[in-house]
Amino acid sequence: MLENQIGKRYAEALSGSISDTGALEKALGNLQSFEDAMNTEKQLPRFFKHPSIATEKKKTVVRDICSRLQVADDVSNMLVLLNERGKMLYLAKIVEYFEKAVDRRLNRTRVHVVSAYPLTNENIDRLKAGLNKILGKTILIDTEVDESLIGGVMLRIGDQVADDTIRNRLEMLKRTIENEEVA
Repeated sequence: MLENQIGKRYAEALSGSISDTGALEKALGNLQSFEDAMNTEKQLPRFFKHPSIATEKKKTVVRDICSRLQVADDVSNMLVLLNERGKMLYLAKIVEYFEKAVDRRLNRTRVHVVSAYPLTNENIDRLKAGLNKILGKTILIDTEVDESLIGGVMLRIGDQVADDTIRNRLEMLKRTIENEEVA
C-alpha cells in the first residue's frame, strides 16, 4: 500500500537523521504527541486535507502545534515537510514505522499481553525476564484485560501470537471433538 511505503520512507529518514538514542526517544514522543493532537481535534485532518486552504496557512498551524507541544526541531521540520508535500494524513503510518525503527535501533521488542485478570508487577517482571532471555532484547510490555479469556494469557510479539488461554484450549478441544464425530 502507498501509505505503508510513505510511512516507512519518512520514518526511516527521520530515524537516520538522529544519532543520539535519547533524541530518538524524544522524537518518538514528539511524533506521538502530534498524532494525539491530530486525533483529538477532529477538524485537523479535514483542515490538512482541504485543497483550498493555502499551504502557508497549514504550515503556520503545524508550527503552532509543534511550538505548543515543544516538539524538537528535527521532528518539527519533518512535519512541515509533510505538510508541504501534502502527506500530513500519513502521519499515523509514519509514527507506526518510526516506533519500529526506534525499537530496532535500541534493540527492544514490544509485547502486547492479554490476560483474563490484571497482571501483577511481579508477573510482568518475570515475563519480561523470560522473554529477554529468549529474544535477547529489551522487552516493553503493554497489558490488556479480557475476561472472556477465562484464564491464561495471550502474547502478541509483532505478527506472532502465542495463545495459552482457556478459551483457546476449549475451542481447540471443540474442533477436535467435532472432527472425531465427523470421522
